[in-house]
Amino acid sequence: MSSRVLLARISLFLALVPASANSGQLNLAWDNDLFTGSDRGYTNGVRLSYLTSTAEASDEGSAQLARTAREGLSFLPGIADANNNHAMSVSLRQLMVTPENISSDEPQFNDIPYAGHLSLSSTLWSWNADSITGYGAHIGVVGPESGAEASQKWVHKITGSERPRGWDNQLGTDVVGGLQAAHGRKLMQLGQNGDLEHQLSIVGSTLLSSFRTTAKTGLIWRMGKQLPMNFVPDYAGTSSTIALPGAFSTSRSSWSVFLGIGLEYVAYSYLEDNAGQYRFRENPFLGQVGIGGAWQRDRFQTVFVLRATTGEEDRNKDNFSFGTLSLSWAL
Repeated sequence: MSSRVLLARISLFLALVPASANSGQLNLAWDNDLFTGSDRGYTNGVRLSYLTSTAEASDEGSAQLARTAREGLSFLPGIADANNNHAMSVSLRQLMVTPENISSDEPQFNDIPYAGHLSLSSTLWSWNADSITGYGAHIGVVGPESGAEASQKWVHKITGSERPRGWDNQLGTDVVGGLQAAHGRKLMQLGQNGDLEHQLSIVGSTLLSSFRTTAKTGLIWRMGKQLPMNFVPDYAGTSSTIALPGAFSTSRSSWSVFLGIGLEYVAYSYLEDNAGQYRFRENPFLGQVGIGGAWQRDRFQTVFVLRATTGEEDRNKDNFSFGTLSLSWAL
C-alpha cells in the first residue's frame, strides 16, 4: 500500500470517527469590528489556542501535562474533583484598539490612543456536565513589539478597508501580566440528548492584570440538538478559553444558537492609566450582549457571534460592536 493511499485512509477514518470528549483541541478565534461595519475602540483580536487531552484520558502525551497541573493546583476550589475532567489550555493572543478616525496620522487627543497587546496565557480547567472552573496566568507586551500595527494593516489590505495611518502614535513598550479565574454553572436543562434542548447558565470571571483588571458576570441561554458537555458557548471570544473544554459533542454533528447578556466592572485600565494627553476615561461599568450560533461536523466546529457593548469611554456613551469567528478542530 502506498503512503498516499495510507494517508487518505487515515484522513477518512478521522473524518468518520466522532470527536472524543477527552481529546485535545486546536482553536483559532478572530474578533473584528469589520463584521459589524465599524472601526472604533476594540477593533481586532486574534487568539490561537491549544487544549490538551484530559488528565483522565491517559498517562502520556499532553494528558500528562494536564495531570501534573491538576495535582499541583489541587488545593484550589473546584480542582481535582474525582468526578471532573481536567485539561490545560495554552493561548497566544493579539489585540488592538484604535480611535474612530483612522485616516488621520496625527494624535487624536479627544479619543482613545492606538495600542497593541500580545500575550501568552495558560489555564487549567476542571469541568463536568453542570459546572466548569478555571485558573490561569498570562504575560504579555504592549507597544510596537505586539505586532498590532502590521496585523491591522494586513487585515485592512486584504479586506479592502481604509488604511490606518496613526500607528506612529501608539502607546510605547511595556511588559504586562497577571492572573485570571473563571467559573460557570448550569442553572437549567430542558430536553433530552437527541431532542431539542434548552440550557440556561451563569458565568463569572475575574482578571487581575497590569493591563486590565476586571470582574464579569453574565447569563447565557442556549438551544440546539446534540449539545456538547460544555454549556458555555464561545460568548467570551478571545478574552477566555472557557468555551474549549468539552466543546465537542460525541455525536457526529450538532448545532446550537445562543444569547448572552453580561455586566463587566473595570477596576483598572492600562489604556486609561497611560493615556497621558488623551482625554480617554474608562467607563467603570460595561453592559454586554451577544447572539450567535455553533455548528459541528465530525471533528470540526465553527462558532459565530455578534456582540454589542455599552460605551467604553466614560464621556462617550455610544455603543460599539464587533463579531467573533471561532474555528476548532478536535485532535
